[in-house]
Amino acid sequence: MMFRQPWFVPALAALMLAACSSGEAPEETAVSAAVTTVPVHQGSLPELVVAYGTAGPSADAAHVMNVQAAGHVAKWDVTAGLPVKRGQPLLTFALAPSSVAAYQQALSAQKVAAEARAHTNELFAQQLATRDQKEQADKALQDAQSNLDALVQQQGRNPTMEVVAPFDGTVVSVDAAQGDLLQPGAPLLTIQRGDGLVVTVGMERDAMERVQSGAGVTLTPLDAAEPMHGTVRRVARALNPHTHQLDVEVVPDGALVNGESFRADITVGQWQGWLVPRDALQGDETDRYVFQVADGKAAQVPVKVLGESDSESVVSGAVDAHRPLVTIGATQLDDGMTVRTPAADAKP
Repeated sequence: MMFRQPWFVPALAALMLAACSSGEAPEETAVSAAVTTVPVHQGSLPELVVAYGTAGPSADAAHVMNVQAAGHVAKWDVTAGLPVKRGQPLLTFALAPSSVAAYQQALSAQKVAAEARAHTNELFAQQLATRDQKEQADKALQDAQSNLDALVQQQGRNPTMEVVAPFDGTVVSVDAAQGDLLQPGAPLLTIQRGDGLVVTVGMERDAMERVQSGAGVTLTPLDAAEPMHGTVRRVARALNPHTHQLDVEVVPDGALVNGESFRADITVGQWQGWLVPRDALQGDETDRYVFQVADGKAAQVPVKVLGESDSESVVSGAVDAHRPLVTIGATQLDDGMTVRTPAADAKP
């Protein structure tokens, strides 16, 4: 006699098998990220205005030599590019006949006026001339002497005059040809002071009020030479017509080569706040943040960037000084994500 199994036995066996299978399945692992952290601390960075320019003569370094009398260059003693010392002869200038005649006339007028005053003084002493006549004679001599002194200052007392260097420097250019007839004040040559090289950089208009005379500057040559320090001497108050920027003259503490190009980092203040490495900052210009580690998880902290250097940034925000700051690996984090640090991974 045959007995049939109840219909529910196979179903019960299937349920038991399914239960065993589900018990053996591994639990799903939580997502985590490996990161590197550094301590966070407060500090400061210099607030900089960056400008670019070249080394060259300052605005008052070049001096144009001339003679305030008509004449011609009789002899040149220098050429362009030649270094000169103070008092060294530069050229011999021969006065035009009209200039020589003007001196002779002024000298004669001075002698006549001196004789006239002496005669008037004698008459006044004998009460044969009035005080008014005496004062007029004094005035005439004073005028004649002033005219003579002015001519002597302009062209000397001789038909030729030697023009000498007023300071140590270099002849930049020779501006007159030997023998050419020149009018009074015509440029003869240009001398540049030996200590007159500065770095002139172009600054944007919006930085004018922040850059002041006396500000410290780091000058970095664009040819990768060693940087040097300097000081702002002058800030122009009119735009350069060629660059449409404001010229800033920087006096260096080292030797310059005329025409050398520089980047100038002008210190205009100090940024104070949290110092963080540049690779710790995340987000765009309007939404910046960093990640700190709190109880093994990433905590996103909004910050505002106050200033930056090549390697660090100064930020403000609710940064916790006791929580490590994420640097390497920050780009892969989300707020609340589990993080792993090298120290934690090394634990057994």
